[in-house]
Amino acid sequence: MQTKNLVVYNNNFNLRSKFTKNFKSIKKSNLLIGLLISLLLAISFLIISDFFNVLYSTNNKAASMADFKLDINNLSETALVIESERKSSNDSQINSFGSDGSLMKLDEIRPKLTAALVNIADLNEDKKISNEEIASLEIMRLNQNLFKNELKTLGFNFKSPDCNLNNYIIITQGKSAGTILYNGPFQFIDNRNKRYFGLELSI
Repeated sequence: MQTKNLVVYNNNFNLRSKFTKNFKSIKKSNLLIGLLISLLLAISFLIISDFFNVLYSTNNKAASMADFKLDINNLSETALVIESERKSSNDSQINSFGSDGSLMKLDEIRPKLTAALVNIADLNEDKKISNEEIASLEIMRLNQNLFKNELKTLGFNFKSPDCNLNNYIIITQGKSAGTILYNGPFQFIDNRNKRYFGLELSI
């Protein structure tokens, strides 16, 4: 009887051992599959997230550039209207293209904009721009009160982030006279990573 009980006990123990081993084996394989699935899901999420971030960034750049171009075009049109009115009325109190009448020096213009101006102001072709070359363009700030009134009359509103007229300047002499330039802190960059200052829209 004791032997029979021992045999039954051994059989039960062997069954439990096999079940435990099988269970552990299944548990390990399920855990491994779970980890692989989690890893694939995480990678997929990162890829999708990066895609949407790039898409969002691209759309933002495109929208920002469109707004900037519209503002520059509206300011340029406003400057031309002011210049036309100045000439027709022969009003000596209005400076060329609605500028403030004070010439800007080289150190008042941001370095990146100065580098962009080399294309039109480098008279001695040394790939640099001097105070004299800047002076030949007669770059000035805008007469803010005059521009605000004219913009309101024409129904133009700023669309881009920088609506501070003090950050927009104008060339008043030479072939590029009437060109509005951006001299502020914002960077307007298109989808090809080309930065715009307003100059590129008029040449």
